[in-house]
Amino acid sequence: MSKRQYTRAEVKELLSALERQCREASKLAQLAEHEASKHSFGAYREFRDKVGEFQALVILIEQRLRNLVDTRSDDLRDQFERLDTVMLALLVRASMRFFFVLSANPILPMGAREIFVAELRSLHDAHEKLKRPTYAGKLGADLERDLETASLILEEIIDKAPSLLNFRGGGGGA
Repeated sequence: MSKRQYTRAEVKELLSALERQCREASKLAQLAEHEASKHSFGAYREFRDKVGEFQALVILIEQRLRNLVDTRSDDLRDQFERLDTVMLALLVRASMRFFFVLSANPILPMGAREIFVAELRSLHDAHEKLKRPTYAGKLGADLERDLETASLILEEIIDKAPSLLNFRGGGGGA
């Protein structure tokens, strides 16, 4: 059985959806930073959900680009990589700002444990993606520093409340 082939139009449609996801995530990131100062994770969860939708589209687009009918795909790949780069930068910067606001709070809101576990994984994945040849050098030293800063701030928050990350099973949540 041969793999399905995709047209440029199908890929372009998904790229348009990816661009919309990116714009929506940008708005949610700003709201999340504002709400973090009010001890609320609601907007940040919405932002992270939007990032999850974006990442699902990334997977679909990568697969379609590999199975494109048209051999001419450089423009589509460039657009895809540009959007993925923008989202990666947005994710790192939003995380850094959100964690910075949280680090100033002596009391962490309900749901902190789940957020931190997900964020540790997300920051690791972002760091790994930055190492890829297609991304190396495109994001700049500022983003690398922001990623490191976000990781350090997250570690500081976790150090404040180590009981948040009780991995021994059973209870122990925020």
